[in-house]
Amino acid sequence: MQTVRESPALTTEQESAIHKAASEIVLAAVNKRRTCLSDPTLLNAADETVMGTFVTLKRQGQLRGCCGSLGQPMNLLAALTQSSIRTATEDHRFPPVSASELPYLTLDVTLLFNFEPVTQIGERRADAVEIGKHGLRIARGDRAGLLLPIVAVERNWDSRTFLDQVCHKAGLPVTAWQQPDTELTRFEGRLIEREFDASVLDDNAADLQHPFSQSDVATLADFAKTNIVAAYQGAVPGCFPANCSDGTVDGIAIRLLFPGTDLQATFSRIQIRHGFPLQTTLLQLTGAAANWLRTSRVDAQLTGRMVVDVVLFADSAMHGTVEVCDAGGIDPKIRAVMVAESGRTAWRFQKDAVAEDLVAAAARVGTPAAAQVFSFAVRSTTGAIDNSNVPVAQPGTDVRPAGVAGRFYPADRETLAKIVSDCLGEIPAKKETWPAVMIPHAGLQFSGRIAADVLKRIELPDTVIIIRPKHTRNGVDWAIAPHATWQLPGATVSADRDLAQRLAARIDGLDLDSAAHSQEHCIEVELPFLSRLAPDTKVVGVAIGSASLERCQLFGHQLAAVIAELPSAPLLIISSDMNHFATDDENRKLDEIALVAMESLDPSELFNTVSEKNISMCGLRPAVIVMEALRAMGQLSEIQRAGYATSADVSGDKSRVVGYAGMLLR
Repeated sequence: MQTVRESPALTTEQESAIHKAASEIVLAAVNKRRTCLSDPTLLNAADETVMGTFVTLKRQGQLRGCCGSLGQPMNLLAALTQSSIRTATEDHRFPPVSASELPYLTLDVTLLFNFEPVTQIGERRADAVEIGKHGLRIARGDRAGLLLPIVAVERNWDSRTFLDQVCHKAGLPVTAWQQPDTELTRFEGRLIEREFDASVLDDNAADLQHPFSQSDVATLADFAKTNIVAAYQGAVPGCFPANCSDGTVDGIAIRLLFPGTDLQATFSRIQIRHGFPLQTTLLQLTGAAANWLRTSRVDAQLTGRMVVDVVLFADSAMHGTVEVCDAGGIDPKIRAVMVAESGRTAWRFQKDAVAEDLVAAAARVGTPAAAQVFSFAVRSTTGAIDNSNVPVAQPGTDVRPAGVAGRFYPADRETLAKIVSDCLGEIPAKKETWPAVMIPHAGLQFSGRIAADVLKRIELPDTVIIIRPKHTRNGVDWAIAPHATWQLPGATVSADRDLAQRLAARIDGLDLDSAAHSQEHCIEVELPFLSRLAPDTKVVGVAIGSASLERCQLFGHQLAAVIAELPSAPLLIISSDMNHFATDDENRKLDEIALVAMESLDPSELFNTVSEKNISMCGLRPAVIVMEALRAMGQLSEIQRAGYATSADVSGDKSRVVGYAGMLLR
């Protein structure tokens, strides 16, 4: 590939002109206007040749958009224009930038040059990468990724970590950079980093225009009520109001109120990218509202007095996370706030609120560091409305029915008994005492022998606490099973309800919830072994969703405090598979990295290694919690491997495997 070897020789004034032009281009793109540069020559730098440019927007240090153009020598201004527009409007990871955000952003321009292939092979490639000087581009097959030089500096990565992370950016295993069939290119960049140029905003204050008027939303509220009542009564819905255009919005909400009662219902759809067609979405929501009236058997007289409010959301803006939130640009009189994490959202619009209080009121989901904060321009028929799809803990029934029989293990009792016997083999007469173990939870034909080899060699106490990851969105994020009994084909396993209630009361954020356990396999596939080996043992099941290292550490300490008060210590079981869906060779390498980190006896080392290497060990957080609990009890001085395999050992397919490890902890 032909390349430009040197950075353009730019003066400080030319760098300022380039930065101002990028700000002007971003502003024009955000406001959907034609770009009109104050200095199209960039102080005579516009025609300099570069190998591409990247424009990066950040808010409070958090990435807001970063796109570029590269691959061949190109005109600086042309490259800058393309990169600026794409960053403002086309970064697929984020919604388009809102004009309300511009005063709070930084804007960096990186001019690229000196692209050259890394010809070394294997581990030697790390020696060819100089942190602070080189950026990286990686490609294998149809996957490719690029990281700018500044990324490694900002995150304090060494060259190996930088290479691991560019693999992750490309969707490749973190060991891919070592492979000879992986194309690795290094390049250099000249960075121009500053606040977004405020001077370009003087005549363009963030006076946002919602695509619909207050009159439109009042008309739509009347239309919605008419349609809801018509659908409820079995009549033909009315036509969409002729004086309202069928535009696109980021979200719609409908609320039904019934004066003189506490009865109400809210139906909403919000999407931060691309939006929804107004007419179709409104009709869908009115249909859902009418169906709710029917299924809830709302009295006809109440329906006649029903008040319908409508809210239209537009112009989404990002404000960081709940942990690091910049509320600048949130005017509660015209903007609503939404907090979102892993598909769960809570939003609120309240005209008389303070912006920070509005964020706090909406922050009902997940981990503060992972929960994203958004705001939207709104048109609303009400001054206060909110809604949430965050699940509420469900008490459930006394018996937890078998949820995955016939899928992860045989549903027939005799067939199940045989596969359990085959996995267990000869059971040793002499048992060992270990306070904690880790066993896998895949289908019994794949991972059952590893789990059995661990459980059959240890002394099983009266109570077992199994801590496992969440694989579904069902239920609350941290959930302890509230049932009295676990059901299996032809057998039952008792639960320890009293201990479950005590743990829920003493561990912050842990709730008794049946929904989170209803269709999960992680505990269920381990119960047949416990039922055979220790039929009188009681099992407490804990599900862990998202969590930071700090939350896991707190959980571990609080768990240790409860265990210290018990007459006898339970066995702690970490339910976890290892890395998922790499080749057998790559999977084994990644699993070895994770297991070595676990054997360090340092929970934070395990958490950071698995997170930074992007190893898909699903029980990472349960493992950290258990290790932290053992440390708090002074019982973590040794971790032993008891077995390892991948799914290829059973299936023979080495192209896409899952790893399984058995571990003993004390």
